[in-house]
Amino acid sequence: MATISAGGIGSGLDTASIISQLMSIERQPITALTKQVSSFQSKLSALGQLKGGLSALQTAAEALSKTDKFSAFKATVADSTLFSAAAGTTATAGSYAVQVKYLAQAHKLASAGFASNSATVNTGTLTIELGQLTGGAGGTYTADASKTLSITVDGTNNTLEGVRNAINAAKKGVTATIVNDGSASPARLVITSNNSGTANTIRMSGITGLDYDPVANTGAMEQKIQSQDAQLEIDGIAITRSTNTVSDAIPGVTLNLTKTNLGSTTTLTVASDQDTVKSNIQAFVKAYNDLNSMIKTQTAFDANTKTAGALNGDSTVRTVASRMRSVINESVSGLSSGFSRLADVGISFQADGSLKLDSSKLDTALSDPTKDVSAIFGDAAGTSGVAADIVSMSKSMLGTGGLLSNRTDGINATIRRLNDRKDSLEVRMTKIESRLQAQFTALDTTMSSMNATSQYLTQQLASLSANR
Repeated sequence: MATISAGGIGSGLDTASIISQLMSIERQPITALTKQVSSFQSKLSALGQLKGGLSALQTAAEALSKTDKFSAFKATVADSTLFSAAAGTTATAGSYAVQVKYLAQAHKLASAGFASNSATVNTGTLTIELGQLTGGAGGTYTADASKTLSITVDGTNNTLEGVRNAINAAKKGVTATIVNDGSASPARLVITSNNSGTANTIRMSGITGLDYDPVANTGAMEQKIQSQDAQLEIDGIAITRSTNTVSDAIPGVTLNLTKTNLGSTTTLTVASDQDTVKSNIQAFVKAYNDLNSMIKTQTAFDANTKTAGALNGDSTVRTVASRMRSVINESVSGLSSGFSRLADVGISFQADGSLKLDSSKLDTALSDPTKDVSAIFGDAAGTSGVAADIVSMSKSMLGTGGLLSNRTDGINATIRRLNDRKDSLEVRMTKIESRLQAQFTALDTTMSSMNATSQYLTQQLASLSANR
């Protein structure tokens, strides 16, 4: 049976309040530990922000850490409905007149109509070949032996859908589907080459009703889309490719053809892409300033409110800030272009430790062919630029065993130790509270007994007085 406790009944004391106040005093070490844990957790959160800011700076620096990042080109098409163009770092500036005569097409055949998908077809060995058709219908056809597919059609699969499934299961360069055209005999087997171009022309033989000869353009299968290579002219030079992606006609430039302009030309311009380079430099400056601002906030001390940032006085943060400033302010040795510092291209420190970008000075530097801006940022022969050093420094600090990782691990270890001490003290508090409760219960019992005795004696004395 549960014991009902009502402390203070016998003694008249508010024992619950007394115990609560005593326990409040006993718990002061736990309160202090809780504040310490909260402080370290704030540091941990602030270090997480610091690591995030440093990682963002590393990402921005990586876009400038290789000199080929400054060899960016952009391709512009006067009529972008005809094709899109992408230029890589190996491209060269130039202008080209482009005419798209024909787009590459994948060969497609369709059978005559069948009553349903389960309609039977003739049995035998169906041979499907892919090969080069030269000269179109009436020309020559050369089958590619590596792309030949032979399917046995017998009583187990001699239906339209059975043939379709067998073709697709072989995965041999063609895809079979069944299309319902809504007629009296709606089911039609459609065979499509998986790749475009005349080198992937389909020839079918072996089963009556499923045959096709591309040279004569005859057979039970009907050609719906003829195989075709992409044909274009660049500056009057004829170019033929099997697909609509042309990546080897102009070095470093990939064309994706989408429409023809037979009989006319459009202009493709490949030019140096200074906008991308400038955008990457602006992103680098912003990432540095964001990190610098975050460090200032987390290490600040407000004399008026007497409050400090979570990382105020933290030596790890001071080291990070010092190394960053040192790298940003370094002079890159071994350069012959006349530039050696970020200040030479318009990036300089301000009074608050942030960076300022002089866009006009940067534009002038990027436009000067005698100046190699890339060497200041990236890795060149025998030199390591500012961005490359930032990447290296960031990886070292953020990686396993690095400055920030070690600091984070140390704080986590401290938090675990403090929490262990708190847990130990909580066990002790439970015992102390139980002991106080027992002591006051005993006091209450004693006081109650003494009160009863007092009342009894008072009554007896009163009775003696009355009998005199």
